Amino acid sequence: MRRLGQAVLVCLLLGIGYLNTRLYYRPHVTYTAAGPVNEDVLHQLRFLKVQMHAGAAEEMQEIYPEGYVYLHALYSLTWIELVKHLAPTNLVYREGRRESAWSLKAIDSSVGRQVFDSELPLPYGAFYQGWHTYILGRYLAMQPVAQRSGPDVARFRRQCAQIAQVLKESPYPESYRGAAWPADGLLCVASLAWHDRILPGRYRPVIRQWLQAAETRLDSLGLIPHQVQPHSGRVLEAARGSSQSQLLNFLLEVDSVYARQHFTRYKAYFLTKRFGLPGIREAANEAAEVADIDSGPVILGIGGAASIVGRRTMQRYGDTTTAVGLRNSIEAFGLPFQRHGQKSYLFGQLPIADAFIAWGNVLESRQEIAGATGWRAGFQLLSGLLAGLLFWGIRWLRPRPVD
Repeated sequence: MRRLGQAVLVCLLLGIGYLNTRLYYRPHVTYTAAGPVNEDVLHQLRFLKVQMHAGAAEEMQEIYPEGYVYLHALYSLTWIELVKHLAPTNLVYREGRRESAWSLKAIDSSVGRQVFDSELPLPYGAFYQGWHTYILGRYLAMQPVAQRSGPDVARFRRQCAQIAQVLKESPYPESYRGAAWPADGLLCVASLAWHDRILPGRYRPVIRQWLQAAETRLDSLGLIPHQVQPHSGRVLEAARGSSQSQLLNFLLEVDSVYARQHFTRYKAYFLTKRFGLPGIREAANEAAEVADIDSGPVILGIGGAASIVGRRTMQRYGDTTTAVGLRNSIEAFGLPFQRHGQKSYLFGQLPIADAFIAWGNVLESRQEIAGATGWRAGFQLLSGLLAGLLFWGIRWLRPRPVD
């Protein structure tokens, strides 16, 4: 029994060492004549590529109402962001364009639309139209103007026109009949913002109107709520970490000044620490804890989805120290595994988590971000104290000589 106890304590001691080592993770960025490429993200996408072509999106749909579209959207968007700065003749660029187009086609299919209502004021709802139109706009933006498909441009114009018309009536269109989530509506607005970046501008008045309407429909913390009543915009559920982490990425593209005001409140109410490491709460300070399919696992109040996406949010708004802390905490506790040019997390059992992690990491597609190193100190102090206790326990459990 003493030897068994020693073995358990040694395993715990090695685990502490592993976690602390992973907190020093740095992505591998290679520099080629065609441009820099984050090899770690490329390996993540190569893992997802195998999973996606083997039916991962269909499997995700069985456990998540929008799983098929969500997984294809994140996969396509991450490829776009990884290769957008590369030369069109580059092999990785060609792979990224091919894969992002494949996922766009999957979204724009009967399978992609099957759970959404075509009879809504915005056909198929804000979630579907928001993601599809946004990804289509980003896909067009990554291509040289001369190579953009005429039908794709026409489709993008048409969907943006539909979105703009509905947004004039309500800032938060329904995703399903009788149900509206502002994060979905914001994707629609971000689509219009991208329209005006890559095509002759026409939607700034609609965006301005949306910002004014959104400002009058905030929750008690002054944040965009998680769920609202359609049409009126009355708050049904206050802001949550998962939706805030996501929507702030798109709000920055709509109006950066307004977005930074919300980011300041987001940090104040959702950013916290556990065992000395940064994390994003799912519920705001003092609010009752909540966990559901949107939040992912919530452990000690820290939201899985909120923190994984929050890693991207912190980097986009310039808080690189917290971004590095979240990134490396994910590397430590996400059980990454790399083999044969593929990288996965959590034993590769949940591709949607891999997709979210890749989407966060792709912001370092050109170069590694750098933040202050002090964020590790609290966890390292606790680790040292626990390691000392474990070492003492190992010595105490040594087999004793028999007289």
